[in-house]
Amino acid sequence: MSRSRVNRIAPLLVVLALVSPLLASTANVNGSKPTSVSMDVLNTISLNGKQLKPGTYKVTADDSKVTLEQNGKVVAEAPVQWKDETDKPHYSNIVTVGDHVTEIHFSGKMRYVTITTQEGKL
Repeated sequence: MSRSRVNRIAPLLVVLALVSPLLASTANVNGSKPTSVSMDVLNTISLNGKQLKPGTYKVTADDSKVTLEQNGKVVAEAPVQWKDETDKPHYSNIVTVGDHVTEIHFSGKMRYVTITTQEGKL
């Protein structure tokens, strides 16, 4: 390759190197990568009509649903809608109205989910 050709291509490579991480982070903003945490439930709660007893659950939320697993088995699922936080919460938590799950917030994340079933719309 001639020197002039390298001088024309080099700026393009620099731009590509700078833009690639931005494109990757934009893909995750839309929720394409599932968010997963372990949470302890202290009281009996209800998610999409399923009663969940106190215990430790793996909570996974993707673009359209949240899944709760216990001992590797899916025990409840519900459709969700993502919303923006005002601050990053320090702890993950489940918000309930009565015993019905309405929101799930994730530690260190600027987004949380709201449950979109009729049960969650109290």
